[in-house]
Amino acid sequence: MERTPSITSFLARRPLATRYKAPGRINIIGEHTDYNDGFVLPGASHLHLTFAVEPTLSKELQVHACRYAETVTVELEDPTIRMDHWSRYVAAVVHTTRAHDLPLTGLEIIFEGNLPAGAGMSSSSALTCGLIFILNHQCGWQLPVDRLIKLAQESEHRTGVRGGLMDQFAIFSARRQQALLLDCRSLEAQFVSISQEGATWCLVDSGVHHNLLDSPYNQRREACERMVALAARKDPAIRALRDLNLQTLHALAPEATPEDLAMARHVVTENDRVLQMVQALQEEDWAVAGALLLQSHQSLRDDYRVSCIELDFLVDSLMALPGVFGARLMGAGFGGSVLFLTEPERFTDIQTTIQSTYQQQFNRTCDVYCIELDDGVQIIDHQQNVVINE
Repeated sequence: MERTPSITSFLARRPLATRYKAPGRINIIGEHTDYNDGFVLPGASHLHLTFAVEPTLSKELQVHACRYAETVTVELEDPTIRMDHWSRYVAAVVHTTRAHDLPLTGLEIIFEGNLPAGAGMSSSSALTCGLIFILNHQCGWQLPVDRLIKLAQESEHRTGVRGGLMDQFAIFSARRQQALLLDCRSLEAQFVSISQEGATWCLVDSGVHHNLLDSPYNQRREACERMVALAARKDPAIRALRDLNLQTLHALAPEATPEDLAMARHVVTENDRVLQMVQALQEEDWAVAGALLLQSHQSLRDDYRVSCIELDFLVDSLMALPGVFGARLMGAGFGGSVLFLTEPERFTDIQTTIQSTYQQQFNRTCDVYCIELDDGVQIIDHQQNVVINE
């Protein structure tokens, strides 16, 4: 059998296979606030992974990854997690479903897509959420979306990255041309319409592709937890950095390390920026929206210390160009992408200039995209070629 078929050749041999689509996540603002019970403002990107799936009589998941030109087999009875391999997400999903006594059936799955890996768009969450969504549909779980979101988060935790719920929530729940104001404590969400007039959301993939398991991501979360524990000794009602403001935070300065204090300061101020951004978007005040993006980047760079020289160069270069309202690193950091807001008619010139200056500075290429906000994970009907959002 062909080891890594394309979806086209897979469907040619299996015309009744079901197709699915799982988008990448973009986050307009609200970085590292989700696991601190804070506010975030994500959406789903038009860049996505596409899956084709057919049931089998085996007791395994056979997964073809076109982007890696690899096929892996994960046993349903005894899944092995290879922590240094992309298949860890598949195995982690199987572990999670077994832990919750959910039924599993053998499946052959193939996936490909235009969603870049390691670019801060949560390609790993797109894969994980896509698999959870597929299993819910193929295995007859009939679980509500909120359960699927938490199963996907639990699966990613099994790979060693203790992320919040933002990525999974956006990938499952997003709507076209809208962002989600998500309260990560209550999980209440409010859709915020994104105007397509006067400004365009764009992305630069730095090509510095991170692996969160190998980055200091978990160390940042531990710093936040230390600050919460310190604050809770003074006020037991405090459960997360969400419960602090700058005044209460500064009162902890004598007992905290400067590094922990700075990281907590980022989270506290970033929560405020999320709410300010919602107002700016509703008023279509692109100057204010751009200023908030830049403030977010400066805080992520200086207080949370998750930037790198390539991301800082891109932000500085973009801010020097006509028509750019603002820019910031997007995602967990340590590499990935820069999100920027610009006048639509300037995009082509910006794309050419940034690609040229980045090549000259670092001797490497970068991809620049206009981002369209899209719907969340979906079934694509193979007969009518229409999208069904369950």
